Amino acid sequence: MRRVIAVMVASLLALLTIVSGASAFEGGGRKPSEAPLVAIGTHYTGQLNNHQSDANYSGYKEVAIWRLPPLTTRDIITVDWHSVPFTRSGYGGFPVCMIFAQGIDDYSWGSVFGSAPNYCDEHGPVYSLSGSGSAQTAITAQETNSTSSYLEFFSRAEEESPTSLETYPYDFTVEPIRHYLGVAIRAVKRVSATGTLTATATLASGSPVPDGLAFSLAVTWPGGGSAGYSATSAGGAVSFPLALPETAQGKDATFVVSHPADSQYGEAVSEKLVALVAKPKPVPASQSACARANKHLRAVGRQYSRLRRHASQAHGLARRRLHRRIVRVKRQLRAARAQVGADC
Repeated sequence: MRRVIAVMVASLLALLTIVSGASAFEGGGRKPSEAPLVAIGTHYTGQLNNHQSDANYSGYKEVAIWRLPPLTTRDIITVDWHSVPFTRSGYGGFPVCMIFAQGIDDYSWGSVFGSAPNYCDEHGPVYSLSGSGSAQTAITAQETNSTSSYLEFFSRAEEESPTSLETYPYDFTVEPIRHYLGVAIRAVKRVSATGTLTATATLASGSPVPDGLAFSLAVTWPGGGSAGYSATSAGGAVSFPLALPETAQGKDATFVVSHPADSQYGEAVSEKLVALVAKPKPVPASQSACARANKHLRAVGRQYSRLRRHASQAHGLARRRLHRRIVRVKRQLRAARAQVGADC
Protein backbone atom coordinates (compact mmCIF):
# COMPACT_ATOMS: atom_id res chain seq x y z
CA MET A 1 0.00 0.00 0.00
CA ARG A 2 2.79 2.41 0.92
CA ARG A 3 4.48 1.61 -2.37
CA VAL A 4 1.31 2.41 -4.30
CA ILE A 5 0.93 5.70 -2.43
CA ALA A 6 4.57 6.58 -3.12
CA VAL A 7 4.10 5.89 -6.83
CA MET A 8 0.95 8.04 -6.88
CA VAL A 9 2.72 10.92 -5.12
CA ALA A 10 5.66 10.69 -7.53
CA SER A 11 3.28 10.71 -10.49
CA LEU A 12 1.44 13.74 -9.08
CA LEU A 13 4.70 15.63 -8.58
CA ALA A 14 5.76 14.82 -12.12
CA LEU A 15 2.42 16.05 -13.43
CA LEU A 16 2.68 19.28 -11.42
CA THR A 17 6.19 19.81 -12.80
CA ILE A 18 4.92 19.40 -16.36
CA VAL A 19 2.00 21.77 -15.75
CA SER A 20 4.28 24.30 -14.04
CA GLY A 21 6.77 24.17 -16.90
CA ALA A 22 4.00 24.55 -19.49
CA SER A 23 2.44 27.54 -17.75
CA ALA A 24 5.73 29.40 -17.35
CA PHE A 25 5.28 30.80 -20.87
CA GLU A 26 2.33 33.19 -21.08
CA GLY A 27 1.24 35.70 -23.72
CA GLY A 28 2.28 35.85 -27.37
CA GLY A 29 2.84 32.91 -29.67
CA ARG A 30 5.77 30.55 -30.10
CA LYS A 31 5.72 31.09 -33.87
CA PRO A 32 4.23 33.71 -36.19
CA SER A 33 1.11 31.70 -37.04
CA GLU A 34 0.27 31.56 -33.32
CA ALA A 35 0.99 35.26 -32.63
CA PRO A 36 -2.04 37.18 -31.31
CA LEU A 37 -2.89 40.48 -33.01
CA VAL A 38 -2.01 43.53 -30.94
CA ALA A 39 -4.75 46.14 -30.51
CA ILE A 40 -3.43 49.69 -30.40
CA GLY A 41 -3.60 51.20 -26.91
CA THR A 42 -4.34 47.88 -25.16
CA HIS A 43 -2.17 46.82 -22.23
CA TYR A 44 -0.74 43.28 -22.55
CA THR A 45 1.10 41.09 -20.07
CA GLY A 46 3.29 38.09 -20.71
CA GLN A 47 5.78 35.82 -19.03
CA LEU A 48 8.99 34.16 -20.19
CA ASN A 49 11.35 31.81 -18.36
CA ASN A 50 14.87 30.42 -18.38
CA HIS A 51 13.91 26.74 -18.73
CA GLN A 52 15.93 25.07 -21.46
CA SER A 53 13.15 22.53 -21.97
CA ASP A 54 10.80 25.42 -22.78
CA ALA A 55 13.07 27.16 -25.33
CA ASN A 56 11.60 27.60 -28.82
CA TYR A 57 14.76 28.97 -30.49
CA SER A 58 17.84 26.73 -30.85
CA GLY A 59 17.46 25.29 -27.37
CA TYR A 60 18.67 28.35 -25.49
CA LYS A 61 16.16 31.20 -25.97
CA GLU A 62 12.45 31.55 -25.35
CA VAL A 63 10.64 33.92 -27.72
CA ALA A 64 7.09 35.31 -27.47
CA ILE A 65 5.79 36.67 -30.79
CA TRP A 66 3.03 39.29 -31.13
CA ARG A 67 1.56 40.43 -34.48
CA LEU A 68 1.17 44.15 -35.23
CA PRO A 69 -1.55 45.86 -37.31
CA PRO A 70 -0.82 46.77 -40.96
CA LEU A 71 2.16 49.10 -41.36
CA THR A 72 3.40 51.45 -44.07
CA THR A 73 7.03 52.19 -44.85
CA ARG A 74 8.55 54.60 -42.31
CA ASP A 75 5.64 54.33 -39.89
CA ILE A 76 6.74 54.94 -36.30
CA ILE A 77 5.73 52.23 -33.80
CA THR A 78 6.13 53.31 -30.17
CA VAL A 79 6.17 50.52 -27.57
CA ASP A 80 5.80 51.34 -23.88
CA TRP A 81 7.12 48.28 -22.07
CA HIS A 82 8.31 47.11 -18.68
CA SER A 83 10.00 44.15 -17.00
CA VAL A 84 11.67 43.35 -13.67
CA PRO A 85 15.42 42.82 -13.17
CA PHE A 86 17.17 39.52 -12.49
CA THR A 87 16.68 38.30 -8.93
CA ARG A 88 19.53 35.79 -8.92
CA SER A 89 22.81 36.75 -7.30
CA GLY A 90 25.53 37.56 -9.81
CA TYR A 91 23.12 38.59 -12.58
CA GLY A 92 22.58 42.27 -13.45
CA GLY A 93 20.19 44.06 -15.77
CA PHE A 94 16.92 42.81 -17.18
CA PRO A 95 16.27 39.34 -18.60
CA VAL A 96 13.71 40.36 -21.25
CA CYS A 97 14.67 42.00 -24.56
CA MET A 98 12.60 43.00 -27.60
CA ILE A 99 13.09 42.97 -31.38
CA PHE A 100 10.96 44.09 -34.35
CA ALA A 101 10.66 41.90 -37.46
CA GLN A 102 8.75 42.07 -40.76
CA GLY A 103 8.04 39.63 -43.57
CA ILE A 104 8.63 36.46 -41.53
CA ASP A 105 6.66 33.21 -41.29
CA ASP A 106 6.85 29.96 -39.33
CA TYR A 107 9.77 28.75 -41.46
CA SER A 108 11.89 31.90 -41.67
CA TRP A 109 11.42 33.61 -38.32
CA GLY A 110 14.18 31.62 -36.61
CA SER A 111 16.85 32.47 -39.18
CA VAL A 112 15.85 36.16 -39.14
CA PHE A 113 15.88 36.17 -35.35
CA GLY A 114 19.30 34.50 -35.31
CA SER A 115 20.78 37.08 -37.71
CA ALA A 116 20.13 39.94 -35.26
CA PRO A 117 22.97 41.16 -33.01
CA ASN A 118 23.64 38.86 -30.09
CA TYR A 119 23.30 41.62 -27.50
CA CYS A 120 20.55 43.96 -26.30
CA ASP A 121 20.87 47.74 -26.29
CA GLU A 122 18.51 50.60 -25.42
CA HIS A 123 19.00 52.00 -28.94
CA GLY A 124 18.33 48.70 -30.75
CA PRO A 125 17.99 46.99 -33.09
CA VAL A 126 17.66 44.45 -30.26
CA TYR A 127 16.13 46.59 -27.55
CA SER A 128 16.80 46.44 -23.81
CA LEU A 129 15.38 48.28 -20.82
CA SER A 130 17.04 51.11 -18.93
CA GLY A 131 17.77 51.05 -15.21
CA SER A 132 14.18 52.07 -14.46
CA GLY A 133 12.87 48.85 -15.95
CA SER A 134 10.60 50.80 -18.33
CA ALA A 135 11.15 52.14 -21.82
CA GLN A 136 9.32 54.04 -24.54
CA THR A 137 10.88 52.49 -27.61
CA ALA A 138 10.25 54.09 -31.02
CA ILE A 139 10.76 51.78 -34.01
CA THR A 140 10.58 52.74 -37.70
CA ALA A 141 8.98 50.26 -40.11
CA GLN A 142 11.20 49.37 -43.06
CA GLU A 143 8.50 48.16 -45.43
CA THR A 144 4.78 48.29 -46.14
CA ASN A 145 3.33 45.12 -44.69
CA SER A 146 -0.27 44.31 -43.82
CA THR A 147 -0.02 40.87 -42.20
CA SER A 148 3.50 40.00 -41.09
CA SER A 149 4.99 42.64 -38.82
CA TYR A 150 5.84 41.41 -35.33
CA LEU A 151 7.22 42.28 -31.91
CA GLU A 152 9.31 39.52 -30.34
CA PHE A 153 10.03 39.49 -26.60
CA PHE A 154 12.64 36.98 -25.54
CA SER A 155 14.91 35.76 -22.75
CA ARG A 156 17.72 33.23 -22.46
CA ALA A 157 16.41 29.76 -21.62
CA GLU A 158 19.25 27.34 -20.90
CA GLU A 159 18.83 26.26 -17.28
CA GLU A 160 18.13 22.62 -16.39
CA SER A 161 18.64 22.56 -12.61
CA PRO A 162 15.29 22.89 -10.76
CA THR A 163 16.90 25.26 -8.23
CA SER A 164 17.88 27.69 -11.03
CA LEU A 165 14.54 27.89 -12.83
CA GLU A 166 12.90 31.33 -12.93
CA THR A 167 10.06 33.15 -14.67
CA TYR A 168 10.26 36.67 -16.12
CA PRO A 169 7.05 38.74 -16.34
CA TYR A 170 6.79 41.65 -18.78
CA ASP A 171 4.06 43.97 -20.06
CA PHE A 172 3.65 46.42 -22.95
CA THR A 173 1.33 48.79 -24.81
CA VAL A 174 1.65 49.94 -28.44
CA GLU A 175 0.80 53.62 -28.88
CA PRO A 176 -1.14 54.92 -31.91
CA ILE A 177 1.05 54.41 -34.97
CA ARG A 178 2.39 57.64 -36.46
CA HIS A 179 2.83 57.87 -40.21
CA TYR A 180 5.88 59.37 -41.87
CA LEU A 181 5.74 63.00 -42.90
CA GLY A 182 8.42 64.72 -44.99
CA VAL A 183 8.87 68.45 -45.54
CA ALA A 184 11.38 70.33 -47.68
CA ILE A 185 11.90 74.01 -48.46
CA ARG A 186 12.21 74.95 -52.11
CA ALA A 187 15.81 75.95 -52.70
CA VAL A 188 16.29 79.68 -53.28
CA LYS A 189 19.24 82.03 -52.86
CA ARG A 190 17.30 85.18 -52.02
CA VAL A 191 14.10 85.75 -50.07
CA SER A 192 12.25 89.06 -50.04
CA ALA A 193 11.61 90.40 -46.55
CA THR A 194 7.93 90.70 -47.47
CA GLY A 195 7.81 87.78 -49.90
CA THR A 196 6.56 84.22 -49.56
CA LEU A 197 8.59 81.15 -48.64
CA THR A 198 7.17 77.85 -49.90
CA ALA A 199 7.77 74.30 -48.69
CA THR A 200 6.48 70.96 -49.96
CA ALA A 201 5.12 68.26 -47.64
CA THR A 202 4.72 64.60 -48.61
CA LEU A 203 3.77 61.23 -47.16
CA ALA A 204 6.00 58.12 -47.30
CA SER A 205 4.45 57.20 -50.67
CA GLY A 206 5.49 60.57 -52.12
CA SER A 207 1.88 61.77 -52.37
CA PRO A 208 0.96 65.20 -50.97
CA VAL A 209 -0.07 65.52 -47.34
CA PRO A 210 -3.75 66.23 -46.64
CA ASP A 211 -4.86 69.84 -46.84
CA GLY A 212 -5.14 71.78 -43.62
CA LEU A 213 -2.11 70.27 -41.85
CA ALA A 214 -0.35 72.89 -39.71
CA PHE A 215 3.35 73.74 -40.14
CA SER A 216 5.67 76.27 -38.54
CA LEU A 217 8.54 78.30 -39.98
CA ALA A 218 11.43 79.46 -37.79
CA VAL A 219 13.74 82.17 -39.15
CA THR A 220 17.00 83.26 -37.51
CA TRP A 221 19.70 85.69 -38.64
CA PRO A 222 23.03 86.99 -37.32
CA GLY A 223 22.83 89.31 -34.36
CA GLY A 224 20.30 87.21 -32.46
CA GLY A 225 17.29 88.03 -34.60
CA SER A 226 14.44 85.55 -34.98
CA ALA A 227 10.90 85.33 -36.30
CA GLY A 228 8.22 82.66 -36.50
CA TYR A 229 5.31 82.03 -38.86
CA SER A 230 2.60 79.39 -39.28
CA ALA A 231 0.67 78.11 -42.27
CA THR A 232 -1.36 75.10 -43.37
CA SER A 233 -0.87 72.74 -46.29
CA ALA A 234 -2.84 73.04 -49.51
CA GLY A 235 -2.22 70.69 -52.44
CA GLY A 236 1.01 69.48 -50.83
CA ALA A 237 2.45 73.01 -50.58
CA VAL A 238 2.87 75.18 -47.50
CA SER A 239 3.27 78.93 -48.15
CA PHE A 240 4.48 81.33 -45.48
CA PRO A 241 3.89 85.07 -46.10
CA LEU A 242 6.89 86.87 -44.58
CA ALA A 243 7.20 90.19 -42.81
CA LEU A 244 10.85 90.25 -41.75
CA PRO A 245 12.13 93.39 -40.00
CA GLU A 246 14.84 95.70 -41.29
CA THR A 247 17.39 94.06 -38.95
CA ALA A 248 17.16 90.89 -41.09
CA GLN A 249 17.51 92.63 -44.45
CA GLY A 250 20.83 92.19 -46.21
CA LYS A 251 21.77 89.22 -43.99
CA ASP A 252 21.96 85.47 -44.60
CA ALA A 253 19.04 84.03 -42.63
CA THR A 254 18.36 80.40 -41.76
CA PHE A 255 14.91 78.98 -42.47
CA VAL A 256 13.52 75.73 -40.97
CA VAL A 257 9.99 74.34 -41.49
CA SER A 258 8.58 71.80 -39.03
CA HIS A 259 5.50 69.89 -37.96
CA PRO A 260 5.28 68.50 -34.41
CA ALA A 261 4.38 64.86 -33.82
CA ASP A 262 0.64 64.39 -33.36
CA SER A 263 -1.78 61.46 -33.13
CA GLN A 264 -1.47 60.70 -36.86
CA TYR A 265 1.98 61.80 -38.02
CA GLY A 266 5.50 61.77 -36.71
CA GLU A 267 7.62 64.88 -36.31
CA ALA A 268 8.84 66.43 -39.56
CA VAL A 269 11.72 68.90 -39.80
CA SER A 270 13.14 70.26 -43.03
CA GLU A 271 16.80 70.72 -43.79
CA LYS A 272 18.03 74.24 -43.11
CA LEU A 273 17.83 76.74 -45.93
CA VAL A 274 20.27 79.65 -45.80
CA ALA A 275 19.24 82.55 -48.03
CA LEU A 276 19.89 86.27 -48.29
CA VAL A 277 17.02 88.43 -47.03
CA ALA A 278 16.47 91.07 -49.69
CA LYS A 279 14.85 94.45 -49.15
CA PRO A 280 11.23 94.51 -50.31
CA LYS A 281 10.58 96.02 -53.69
CA PRO A 282 8.84 99.40 -53.73
CA VAL A 283 5.10 99.08 -54.04
CA PRO A 284 3.92 100.25 -57.51
CA ALA A 285 1.56 103.18 -57.60
CA SER A 286 -1.14 100.82 -58.86
CA GLN A 287 -0.86 98.87 -55.63
CA SER A 288 -2.96 101.29 -53.60
CA ALA A 289 -4.50 100.31 -50.28
CA CYS A 290 -7.72 99.50 -52.13
CA ALA A 291 -5.93 97.30 -54.68
CA ARG A 292 -4.07 95.45 -51.94
CA ALA A 293 -7.27 94.92 -49.98
CA ASN A 294 -9.03 93.52 -53.05
CA LYS A 295 -6.09 91.25 -53.83
CA HIS A 296 -6.13 89.92 -50.28
CA LEU A 297 -9.89 89.40 -50.46
CA ARG A 298 -9.53 87.36 -53.67
CA ALA A 299 -6.79 85.21 -52.10
CA VAL A 300 -8.84 84.48 -48.97
CA GLY A 301 -11.92 83.82 -51.10
CA ARG A 302 -10.05 81.25 -53.19
CA GLN A 303 -8.76 79.59 -50.03
CA TYR A 304 -12.29 79.47 -48.57
CA SER A 305 -13.72 77.91 -51.75
CA ARG A 306 -10.91 75.37 -51.95
CA LEU A 307 -11.38 74.28 -48.33
CA ARG A 308 -15.14 73.86 -48.81
CA ARG A 309 -14.53 71.75 -51.91
CA HIS A 310 -12.09 69.49 -50.06
CA ALA A 311 -14.43 69.23 -47.06
CA SER A 312 -17.29 68.03 -49.28
CA GLN A 313 -15.11 65.11 -50.39
CA ALA A 314 -13.57 64.28 -47.01
CA HIS A 315 -14.88 61.99 -44.28
CA GLY A 316 -14.49 61.46 -40.55
CA LEU A 317 -11.65 63.21 -38.72
CA ALA A 318 -10.31 64.86 -41.89
CA ARG A 319 -13.68 66.42 -42.59
CA ARG A 320 -14.04 67.76 -39.04
CA ARG A 321 -10.53 69.22 -39.18
CA LEU A 322 -11.31 70.93 -42.50
CA HIS A 323 -14.57 72.36 -41.12
CA ARG A 324 -12.67 73.92 -38.22
CA ARG A 325 -10.28 75.45 -40.73
CA ILE A 326 -13.22 76.71 -42.79
CA VAL A 327 -14.64 78.52 -39.75
CA ARG A 328 -11.31 80.31 -39.21
CA VAL A 329 -10.95 81.26 -42.88
CA LYS A 330 -14.56 82.47 -42.97
CA ARG A 331 -13.70 84.94 -40.20
CA GLN A 332 -10.70 86.08 -42.26
CA LEU A 333 -13.00 86.47 -45.28
CA ARG A 334 -15.36 88.73 -43.34
CA ALA A 335 -12.41 90.80 -42.12
CA ALA A 336 -11.06 91.08 -45.69
CA ARG A 337 -14.45 92.29 -46.95
CA ALA A 338 -14.56 94.86 -44.16
CA GLN A 339 -11.06 96.03 -45.13
CA VAL A 340 -12.12 96.47 -48.76
CA GLY A 341 -15.09 98.51 -47.54
CA ALA A 342 -12.79 100.74 -45.50
CA ASP A 343 -10.06 101.22 -48.15
CA CYS A 344 -12.21 101.50 -51.25
